[in-house]
Amino acid sequence: MRWRELFQEGRAKLTIGILLVEFLVAVQALVVTAIMPAIRHDLGGLEYYGLVFSGFSVAALVAAPTAGRITDRRGAATPFLLFSGLFLAGTILSGLAPSMPLLALVRILQGYGAGGSYTVALVSMARTYPPSGRARVLALLAGAWIVPGLLGPSYGALLASTAGWRWAFISMVPLTVIATYLMLPALRGLEPARNPSPHLSLRWPLQLAIGVGAIVTGLSLLSLLSLPLSILGLALTLTALGRILPAGSLRARPGMPAAVVTIFLLIFAYIGADYFIPLLLTSVRGRSLAEAGIVITAGTVSWSLGSWWQSRTITTHSRLALARLGTALLTLGLVGVVATLAGAPLVIPYVAWFIGGVGMGIAYPTAYLVIMDGAADAGAGSAISSAEVAERLGLALGGGLGGACIALALATHASLRTGLAGALALALMAAIAALVLAPRLRAGGPISASTRPVKAST
Repeated sequence: MRWRELFQEGRAKLTIGILLVEFLVAVQALVVTAIMPAIRHDLGGLEYYGLVFSGFSVAALVAAPTAGRITDRRGAATPFLLFSGLFLAGTILSGLAPSMPLLALVRILQGYGAGGSYTVALVSMARTYPPSGRARVLALLAGAWIVPGLLGPSYGALLASTAGWRWAFISMVPLTVIATYLMLPALRGLEPARNPSPHLSLRWPLQLAIGVGAIVTGLSLLSLLSLPLSILGLALTLTALGRILPAGSLRARPGMPAAVVTIFLLIFAYIGADYFIPLLLTSVRGRSLAEAGIVITAGTVSWSLGSWWQSRTITTHSRLALARLGTALLTLGLVGVVATLAGAPLVIPYVAWFIGGVGMGIAYPTAYLVIMDGAADAGAGSAISSAEVAERLGLALGGGLGGACIALALATHASLRTGLAGALALALMAAIAALVLAPRLRAGGPISASTRPVKAST
């Protein structure tokens, strides 16, 4: 399928709509990360800093496995309209939030809408385009992160320092309306699937969300109930994951299960640093929001560059070699960020996070390829759902546990530097674990160009 055919034969609006959805995901992630120091300065509530991120991700985690099954059974148009409406409402309420706890609460609504609408968009892409067309669309989706990566953090910092951080949320509203308008006509033509994916009780995604929320809350709000709540949350989380993920995932069995765990570790490591780099640079090293935004931009753009390089070399290098290279580069980048906290020259985070982004661009799609290899045995819907759950879980815990480290430091009257050290240490340990786990990704030879994986959204 040629590039121009993506915009022919009635596909133009759907293609542009899917790209806008991906663009919104990128803008939301990058802009909110950049403006959070300004929100914290305005609203206070530093102990809720991590919950603003983790609440969004946990809600998206619940929506992802359920949205695909609703689409299979009822078609795509109605679910997409519903989830887009929830995202729109959550975005507006985020811009109006008068306190940090309320912002964390309405971000749950925003995250649920975002996770559901994004899943419906991916299902629609898979059902509308032939295999070669899907590869082209995925390539466009990876490229959709470049402009937000270059301009998103600076745009957020500019709004926060001029019109105010609230406009960073409100400015997403028009794009959401346009994306919904463009996609609905094409989605109305997608009938329910003839063979819907196996039913998954809503109990398990909800239990997973409750478990993750209990872990993060128990560690963030220090009290007599913290330890029991965290232990209960861990038990609920592991039980739910046993029902949702492929068999052997909790033991990181070689092949697809190990790849699912690797995706979780990679996202946890990257987000566990990326969310807190602006806070490190502005509150510990005394730099401006704009300077902090440049570091976030470097990581995002280099992720896209690493993914592009990986898509070309996957035909000549084994997945095992690429997984080792990518995880090693990510680990090296995190070492540089930790060194910045310890007082290293300020050029270090720019170089280090560029290297870390390249590592993610190489390692993440390589692990994703192993999951796709297992789709023939586990079912495509189950495989993709597992990858998305792992990614969302990494997003939730990477931000949530990092925020918990900061909250614990404040509760014990330690410095912000100490809390950030804990958050970055968790991220670094996750990257090292992914590096150790790399040999469990099934080593294989080159693959054909038509099945190259492309970076998925965080």
